[in-house]
Amino acid sequence: MLLFMYTRMKTITLDEAAYERLKAWKKGSRESFSSVVKRVIPEPGTLGAFLNHVQTVGNRDHSKDDLMEEVINQRSVSKEDPWT
Repeated sequence: MLLFMYTRMKTITLDEAAYERLKAWKKGSRESFSSVVKRVIPEPGTLGAFLNHVQTVGNRDHSKDDLMEEVINQRSVSKEDPWT
């Protein structure tokens, strides 16, 4: 029995410079551009995406760091223990 997995495809347009940058990330002629994108670009909402955002922001306003830490700490305390 032979099963085929259907994957939806989308066509995108890249200028020459963008194409060359994407092509440079390929790990060989057999790797697809889809594989490159999935390997290099983190999914939105993941820790990888957050880290990428923080690294690309560079010099930023640190005045709200304490507020962010407070909100994170409150969420950590308010979370229920899933094992009880």
